[in-house]
Amino acid sequence: MFSYQQQLTDSRTRLITPEVFWAYCRAPQTIQLVTEARQALQNGDEKTYADKKKQLALMIFVGTFEEWEKELENKRTGEKRKETAMWRSQSHVHLNGLVVADYDHLQGDVRKIWAEAYERLSPEDKARIVLVYITPSGHGLKPVFTADPAIGNLIDNQLDFSRKLGLPLDESCKDGSRGAFMTTADDIIYINEEKLFTYEDETFSARFDALYRDGQSQATKKDNLGSEKKIIESCGPLQDNYNGMQVMEIVDKWSQQHFASEGVSRHESSILLARDLLIMLDRDQSLVLSVLKAQPWVQAIIRERGEDVERTVSDAATYLKAQESQAAKKGQPWLPKISKEMQAIVEPLNSKISILNSDADIYDQLPLDKWADELREMAQYYPCMKELFVNLHPHKLPAVLFSSGALFGTLMTRAWYHFWFDPKIMRRLNYCIFIIGDPGAGKHMIEEFYKLIADPIIQADQCMTDALNRYKESRTERTTSTKAQKAEALKKPEVGIRVHPARTATGEFIRHMLAAKEIIQGQPINLHMLSFDSELDNVNKNNKGGDWKDREIMELKAFHNEEDGQMYANQESISGMFNVYWNFIYTGTPYALHRKVNQRNFGTGMSSRLAVIPLPDRGKAKRHQEVIEGSDETLKMWAYRLDKVAGEIPIEPLNDETYEWQTEHMEIAEFNHDKADRMLLKRIPYYGIGITLPFIVMRHWEEWEQNRTLTMDDMDRRFCRMVMEIQYRSQQFFFGEMAFHYFADQDKEFVVRRRTTRYDECYRQLPEQFKAKHVIEVFGCSQPTASRNINRLLADGIIEHVDTHTYRKVLAELP
Repeated sequence: MFSYQQQLTDSRTRLITPEVFWAYCRAPQTIQLVTEARQALQNGDEKTYADKKKQLALMIFVGTFEEWEKELENKRTGEKRKETAMWRSQSHVHLNGLVVADYDHLQGDVRKIWAEAYERLSPEDKARIVLVYITPSGHGLKPVFTADPAIGNLIDNQLDFSRKLGLPLDESCKDGSRGAFMTTADDIIYINEEKLFTYEDETFSARFDALYRDGQSQATKKDNLGSEKKIIESCGPLQDNYNGMQVMEIVDKWSQQHFASEGVSRHESSILLARDLLIMLDRDQSLVLSVLKAQPWVQAIIRERGEDVERTVSDAATYLKAQESQAAKKGQPWLPKISKEMQAIVEPLNSKISILNSDADIYDQLPLDKWADELREMAQYYPCMKELFVNLHPHKLPAVLFSSGALFGTLMTRAWYHFWFDPKIMRRLNYCIFIIGDPGAGKHMIEEFYKLIADPIIQADQCMTDALNRYKESRTERTTSTKAQKAEALKKPEVGIRVHPARTATGEFIRHMLAAKEIIQGQPINLHMLSFDSELDNVNKNNKGGDWKDREIMELKAFHNEEDGQMYANQESISGMFNVYWNFIYTGTPYALHRKVNQRNFGTGMSSRLAVIPLPDRGKAKRHQEVIEGSDETLKMWAYRLDKVAGEIPIEPLNDETYEWQTEHMEIAEFNHDKADRMLLKRIPYYGIGITLPFIVMRHWEEWEQNRTLTMDDMDRRFCRMVMEIQYRSQQFFFGEMAFHYFADQDKEFVVRRRTTRYDECYRQLPEQFKAKHVIEVFGCSQPTASRNINRLLADGIIEHVDTHTYRKVLAELP
């Protein structure tokens, strides 16, 4: 049976029911004592605070006590007597398997601190919690949870749970007779009444009862012996690394050097350290606060004078932001730098790491060998793959697969499909492909495949380009030849030229895109424009000025064929609304990619529309290369076949596969509360379909030709899943860090902070049930003003009448 112990004059144990428990927590006397205790603590009156706290119920959560005879003495008369009862004594304890952890002197909103700590627990550990409440001081937390005998005794479980929560434990609560002062009902964050009042673990009591009765309540695990600092350092959030070394280890070295001389101010030291840590830890204020609180010298100034460490971190963050803002006003680039003192500690680490990793390749982070093995296996089943992969280093296969798949898919521009998300929309095969590799990595081969596979579009464009050039020549002749001026008026040909280089006027691009239409199965279908460039920097340069300066907006809208439009005054331009049909494939270096997508413009959404595939600089040039007879002709043959594919393509198996894959990964992202991962995942299924579908159509060509159906098998579904994995890992590789910082900065910039006013604080200090005299005392106002306040609170439904001139709070906090 679970028990609480109320502190009485004779310390006799009382067993109480849930009804009595709640009655006590809601009692006006309890509320008044807690309010007065917190007010005294706020005023710095430690004695009054201690007196008020001692009047609260002392409740023991971890066990009950056997009856035993105790000698009592009347202090007034000196008379002694013996009485048998369940006196509070560890030598007579019976443990029930519950544990209480005490976290005091917490800085900031304790409810928020608990919420953040709770999220660090596993689902299994969350299920162990039976009660969490704010201590009478208002600056502490006491969670009650079930013990795990495999971890050890009470203190072993406290230490283990503290590491998981990331909170500093008060080790003095290790005894089996240790009580906890109770507080008000409003301070209870969570309660599981069924477990709290009935939980009993006989295994735990059988193992540890005898030890506790013998006075042995110390930690049983060697790893759990040590100071509070060791406990805090082992907490999860403080395991972060900086340049390959744990942050706590760096701070330890910094502290040793910094405090080597005498007379160093601990407060100023905390500010200096906070600034450095904010730079080192990506301005994560909560993490910096945890690291600071883990330092013994910081804990000392907290205990001695209630140091506001949270404000120290906030001030340091404000200082950095002000420096950045000042530099921005002057138009100067500004990068935060850690102090020289911290540099002296960190620089040796940097040099050591650079030596160790001098032979490492950044692309080794990707499972390139695994992808290569799977793609070489796929080449046995899908047409054109052998011809595409011949003479290539295995690590370059994903880049060739995505670029060629996009080219083949662009040829299938007369086809469409219905996707599982919003299936009423007619989806097209849209591609935004960047192949990124170092200079000399072999990007030229992508250009060679482009010329072979895009040949149907290039040849079709040629006659239209010739007609347009003839028109321009004729217009020139009209200005110089009298005979030509007398001829019939020239009419500009409406040509649907589909291939457009980086140097293209926006007006011409739109004119050609609107002209490139065909009637397919009775409805007009826009054909996709196609752009290819072997130098992404050429695209970036032409995007900054010239005739095609609106390129970025059109790039964004192209992926989902979104609507755009223009209304210009000049007579040459087309006016009206239109949808953008445009696929583009560019190759370039990592620096060119960074100029295209970086932290400043990351929020545009371009990163999730792009498929950015790495092209590592691997392999050596071979003089005698393998030759597949007629490979160029094979690629062209399939290109011209796919150029004639038209109508709806049934893709239900791919819909199933992409939906399941995205759902699985979204669940993991949700579990991790990872907004960055969620964003990168959202458009990957479109590429799972877009890259695989042309090869699947080639594989099942005879069935498609005869029946316009595709009977897909496990190989097709596996191919689709593999393509999504390649893009997912590549997106994380190129954009994962940017996405993380984007959402981290967004949370910091747009966080809504509640402003607590003096009026709010006074309302909070009112007892749960109060009269006008309480309002006068707490608010320090006159009788008329108190009456007006009460009437206003009644009208707003914040308080209610309970008796004559007596009111009760409906809301614990003002809205």
